[in-house]
Amino acid sequence: MIKLYDDVECKTNRNVRGGVGEIVCRYYLNENSSILKFSSFNLNEMEPGSTIPEHPHTGEDEFYFITDGHGTGILNGRHFDVGPGDSFICKSGSSHGILNTKIQGQKLKFISLFFK
Repeated sequence: MIKLYDDVECKTNRNVRGGVGEIVCRYYLNENSSILKFSSFNLNEMEPGSTIPEHPHTGEDEFYFITDGHGTGILNGRHFDVGPGDSFICKSGSSHGILNTKIQGQKLKFISLFFK
């Protein structure tokens, strides 16, 4: 399977989980497109000032991998700086979020993988 950037299903999500701003999400894989044991693989592009506030996960784990930009990750109430190459995982029963409020005017890009 080949999926080129411009051909991937793309959706602009607003105020994700009660956050602020827009996040453009490209849906590369879902639970029906792969034998791998995850339910979704997405590339997210957070507009400047956008946030996904801390929120709980129940019944699924989520892995974030930062590809571009710098922001603030949140995991179980702990805030920390994130940048290219950084990652964190939110296991079911935990909470997490991500903020693009660190550098004015920049997009923050990250991959999210959901595991059931």
